[in-house]
Amino acid sequence: MLTSENVTYRYKKNKRTILDSVNYSLEEGCFSAVMGESGSGKSTFLAVMAGILKPLEGTVRYNDVDLYELKDKELSRIHRNSICYVPQSNIMLKNITVLENIVNPYLETASDEDLKEKAVSLLEKLGIGNLAGNYPYELSGGELKRASIVRAALMDPKVIIADEPTTGLDKETGNRILSFLSEYAKAGNSVLVATHDEHIEGYADNILRLERS
Repeated sequence: MLTSENVTYRYKKNKRTILDSVNYSLEEGCFSAVMGESGSGKSTFLAVMAGILKPLEGTVRYNDVDLYELKDKELSRIHRNSICYVPQSNIMLKNITVLENIVNPYLETASDEDLKEKAVSLLEKLGIGNLAGNYPYELSGGELKRASIVRAALMDPKVIIADEPTTGLDKETGNRILSFLSEYAKAGNSVLVATHDEHIEGYADNILRLERS
């Protein structure tokens, strides 16, 4: 479904090669993890696989389509409907509620009422349904991460890519997120996460380990 072929990425500033001819395949229904020490290229690899960071060499294909040969409009459509990326940082707008942050990007494709109903259901599944009407600055880091995952999952994209979704969280909250993502993959979708969390081994179907070059 989503594959990298001989992907190489080099930092422009210091010319260090962070990814060197990486070949990987994320299959349908699979929950996969990328692990490795800091500086091994986990976040870079996820951004490349998501169609956000163009590799120096190699290709990334989604259903046999090279993401980096697409026009901006076509790639934006894939990001909106098929491959949703959850970065480490908070991307919620601070002046609107959590629920509005989740549904607003999709108002052109579905009714406001239906989107909100589904969003609240997903928030409840992740234990933060009571925070739908709060503003992002009123949420903890772990609550914001769960809300961001809900936004990514709202329109049932075939692929969710999440960078360090459990970093800095307590074990219970981290396991709740991993369980949610595991169930999402088992429903016939695909999930790729970068993580330092060793608990991932109890959830992931396979693990790609990167080494610092």
